[in-house]
Amino acid sequence: MHANEISLVGFIAAYAAVPLSMIILKAMGVRLQKDMLISVFRMSVQLGLVGLYLTFIFDLNSPWLNIAYITLMVGAANFSLLRGSGLRLGFFKYTFPALFVAMAVVLLYYIAVVYKPVPIWDARYLVPIAGMLLGNSMNRTIITLERFYSAVRKDKDGYAAMVVMGATTREAASPYLTQAYRAGLQPSLATMGTMGIVSLPGMMTGQILGGSAPHVAIQYQITIILAIFMATEIASVLSTLLSMRYGFNKLGFLRVDVFK
Repeated sequence: MHANEISLVGFIAAYAAVPLSMIILKAMGVRLQKDMLISVFRMSVQLGLVGLYLTFIFDLNSPWLNIAYITLMVGAANFSLLRGSGLRLGFFKYTFPALFVAMAVVLLYYIAVVYKPVPIWDARYLVPIAGMLLGNSMNRTIITLERFYSAVRKDKDGYAAMVVMGATTREAASPYLTQAYRAGLQPSLATMGTMGIVSLPGMMTGQILGGSAPHVAIQYQITIILAIFMATEIASVLSTLLSMRYGFNKLGFLRVDVFK
C-alpha cells in the first residue's frame, strides 16, 4: 500500500492556509503579510527544487555526491544558524566543523549500527536523516549560542570581575554556559516527553501515510528522535565551546562585536 497522490486541485486547495493566515494577521494588527508570503513562496520553490534534485540523487546514488550534498547542507545550516543567533559570520569557521562533526558522527553510527541500508551509502537514508539531524541541531544551537553570548554581555561586569581575579575564560564563562545549555535543552525534553500524546511526529505520520505498518513507523520514529537528541547535544555544546575562540579576545574578555 502506498500513499495516494495528491491531485493538482487538492494541492492548490492546501494553500487556503495562506489567505486565512493573512486575514488573521490583519485582524490582529500584525504587519507581516509580506514576510509570510515570501516565506511560503521560498518554501514552495525550495522544496520543489529539492524534490527534483533528490530524484536525481536517489537514482544516481553516488557516495561522493551524497557527501557533497550533505556538506552543502551543513554550510547552509551554518549560515542560517549565525543569522538566527545574530552572531557575526566570523564564527562560521568554528560552528561549521562543530555542526559537521556532530552530524557525521551520529549519522554514521545510526546508519551503520541501527538502520543498516544496502548499500551503506544509500541516499534514501543518508540525505533525509542528515536533513533531520541538521535542522534540529541548527535550531537548538541557535538558542544555545544566542543565550550564552547574550548572558555574558548582559553581565559583562560580573564576567570581567572573574577574569580580573584570575579565572580562565572557560572558568569565568562556566555559569553562562550552563544557563545557555539548559535553555537549549528544555524545549527538546518537552517535545520528547509529550510525543505520542500531544503530537504524532512527522516521520512516523509520513511512513504510515506511505503504507508502513504502525509498529515499523514507531521504531523508525523512536530511533530518529534519539539520533536527533544525540546530534543536538553534541552540536550545541561543541559549537559553543569552539566559538569561544572567536567570541573572546586573548585577555579572556568578550569581544564587543560578537553580534552583528
